[in-house]
Amino acid sequence: MDTDQGSVVLRRFSGCLHGATLLTLHCDSRRPGEPFGTDVVKQLAADGLLGHVLWSTACTPRDVLAGGFQVLRENGLFLARVDLSGVPGDPGRLRELIAAVQLLRRLGILVEYELDLFAGAPRFSGVRDKIAMMRYVVADGTVPAMFTTGPIEGPCSPWLDGYRRQLAIAVEPWIGPGGLAGQLAQAWAEIVVAERLMLALSGVAAHRIALQRLTLRTNTVLLDLVSAGAREYETTGGTRLLDDDLILPVAEPLAARMIALRNNFLQVNGPALRADGSIR
Repeated sequence: MDTDQGSVVLRRFSGCLHGATLLTLHCDSRRPGEPFGTDVVKQLAADGLLGHVLWSTACTPRDVLAGGFQVLRENGLFLARVDLSGVPGDPGRLRELIAAVQLLRRLGILVEYELDLFAGAPRFSGVRDKIAMMRYVVADGTVPAMFTTGPIEGPCSPWLDGYRRQLAIAVEPWIGPGGLAGQLAQAWAEIVVAERLMLALSGVAAHRIALQRLTLRTNTVLLDLVSAGAREYETTGGTRLLDDDLILPVAEPLAARMIALRNNFLQVNGPALRADGSIR
């Protein structure tokens, strides 16, 4: 495990979650006969940190499927940032990703990922492949749909670049600073970390159901918007589906619901969330 400041970063998802030290750690590649993450667990034990910190790490779907993540969870892993490299458009790797995400969900480990819609071979077909992949990752409503729309490197269709520029503005309510996707990720992290701290929370089951429904709805609206906009732009060279007068009436009620849901949860559980807990 790397212990320099470039590899170990303190993270706090919420100032309300006192007692939780959240680390971002780098796991070495899996070695023969040694499960993924063994180096981190050994180092945490040597440093006297096992049972005192929660941590996250990056991994590939194959790392997850190779086994050992139950042990990592028992030793503080609460979030996995899954590498999606090479997955879009590859049926075999997509199956591996789906299986890995399902396993992480069963273990109660949060899933994160990074994805640029226009990186790699910039084509409308590539955008479709990435959207199809994201639908599998976020299918159960516990992972918010997230992506970036960075400038396209290299030659591409003028229509594709026009679509990218229009899309980048249209999806700001979801993936922009303070957007719905970030708020949903924060809300899921708060509840998972609080549960791992064994805090005495009230109404957790109802909150989870409401949060899952909102995440599902938000993901569906966003991904349908991206897909429909891409399809129309590819066919006609333009689209009104991404105009503000159509976007805002859809996005604003979702944002209001998110704020109300989180405020209610914090109001009911404020004292518990400010208490110290024991990591499990």
